Amino acid sequence: DDQLSRAADAGTLSDPQVLADEVNRMLADPKAKTLGELFASQWLGFGALPYAPRDPIDNPWATDSLVTAMQQESALFFSSLVTENQPIERLIDAKYTFVNEELARHYELDQVRGPEMRRVSLESSPRSGILGQGSILAITSFPNRTSPVVRGNWILTELLGTPPPPPPPNVSQFDDEVAEKRNLTQRQKLELHRNNPNCYACHSQIDPLGFALEQYDWFGRFKESRRGRQPDTRGTLPDGIEFRGLLGLQNALVNKRRDQLVEQITRKMLTYALGRQLEYFDESAIKQIIQQVEDDDRRLQTLVHAIVTSDTFQLKQLAR
Repeated sequence: DDQLSRAADAGTLSDPQVLADEVNRMLADPKAKTLGELFASQWLGFGALPYAPRDPIDNPWATDSLVTAMQQESALFFSSLVTENQPIERLIDAKYTFVNEELARHYELDQVRGPEMRRVSLESSPRSGILGQGSILAITSFPNRTSPVVRGNWILTELLGTPPPPPPPNVSQFDDEVAEKRNLTQRQKLELHRNNPNCYACHSQIDPLGFALEQYDWFGRFKESRRGRQPDTRGTLPDGIEFRGLLGLQNALVNKRRDQLVEQITRKMLTYALGRQLEYFDESAIKQIIQQVEDDDRRLQTLVHAIVTSDTFQLKQLAR
């Protein structure tokens, strides 16, 4: 805008205080919502939600307006974390979200009327954080069926930046013998699948994370039971930490994997800011940014400031 252009023309952006003031001003501007609408959508993948298969005959409730509300929920949620300068780990366990009447009905939340999105507390709800949002639960499922493997892989790859190695060639999710056992639950089939030595190393990391979300169906609805059975949501991290359900998974991620989350969001946001993939020569800047963020209790606005003042970002601007 004009104010920023004048500061640039006058050369005052080289003054650390002026630069910090301008960054704060831009973060408070409505245009900063693009951090939720574009950055978070690209990073977390909920921009792909409209392409998730929905059968309008079998699932007439899965409307286009519901999909739009689910995307808006995740975008508004991430933007609020930045605007309020919350710690990065609130992405995992925040006890609030944004809904309109249709999405609130999908989540079985009361006292919400009208099409406008508004902030609501989740203190009495079984869902919280980004992992409890319908957009993420839907893009990590198959049509009409949840997938602990896809959900667990999404947590490792997208959220934590620690993707498991690719599966061996010619290995399907289930071999034919296991797939034909219709009396077995999804969890039991995956446990048999993990008996294959070629599959155990990866699935022992992936599956427990996905099992924790099994009370949420393929489009994010909470289900106490499914086909007369209560989902088994127990899981164990590779280091032996046990957990159960969404809340247990959130606690495990915040307490044991927070460093990976901080590094992942740093890498993703720096990539977004630079407009290019990161290279080996960016590693020093990444470490410095992470240290600044950790020194300020992992605040999201501190992450933005640290990126803007980093040599990597500053040199990019000079090169233009």
